[in-house]
Amino acid sequence: MPAQRRRGQRRADPLRRLARHTPVFELSARLGVNCFLMLVAAVSLARLVPYLQAQVQQLEVVHRELDQAEVTHARLRADFDRYFDPAQAGRVIQEQTGYRTKSERHVVWTD
Repeated sequence: MPAQRRRGQRRADPLRRLARHTPVFELSARLGVNCFLMLVAAVSLARLVPYLQAQVQQLEVVHRELDQAEVTHARLRADFDRYFDPAQAGRVIQEQTGYRTKSERHVVWTD
């Protein structure tokens, strides 16, 4: 009888045993790949943060320089408009050279 039992019992086929564990292997592989990708993403972000901060600082410097250039441009534009305005030409000449028209008289106050 013991010989018949052996015949009655089936030996587990190695492929069938592997098939039972396939979902576990698949899940483990997915988790491993996802963890690896998450780690790569975190490291990449950690490397990008200092670069981003440097870019923000450079942008702030450029904005400050732009503001200064705009102020300088406005001042120079106002001077240009004043010097080349025909209505103000006489006043500019008088300021720069001290020239007075014939109708103006030089008045000196004394005590």
